[in-house]
Amino acid sequence: MSENLSVSRPSLDYRAALKAAAAAAEQAEKLGVNVSIALVARSGQPLAQLSLNDAPPQTALLALRKARTSAGFKVPSHFFRDKNSEDVHLLAALDTHPDLLMLGGGLPIMLDGECIGAVGVSGASQAEDVACAEAALAALGLKAG
Repeated sequence: MSENLSVSRPSLDYRAALKAAAAAAEQAEKLGVNVSIALVARSGQPLAQLSLNDAPPQTALLALRKARTSAGFKVPSHFFRDKNSEDVHLLAALDTHPDLLMLGGGLPIMLDGECIGAVGVSGASQAEDVACAEAALAALGLKAG
């Protein structure tokens, strides 16, 4: 006998991701910085990506890596670097992973205690990247947590 199993979980859809990306871009324009923005599903799959016109091309992949870091570990992308600054071996090992980036600018998108995705921003200072990521969360009615 086989049973059909079904799990219903909240998810981030592409429409919400586009809205959040636009809010992050608007915040970047207010700050006068040129960034790239990526929103991913809980799995790390990209849902929306954009770069402001003068954002360096390398920032698109960096934003995606920050978002995937936050989605995968359900913490801000700078978490491991901040919490393990003395453990150079751990940081060196994590730095070699192609989908991780432990710099500020990635935030998990939490809904009812569950990570439904993440946003990553890259191209400005870490504080400015975080401010843009926070604007993306605010557009979804959420706060960094």
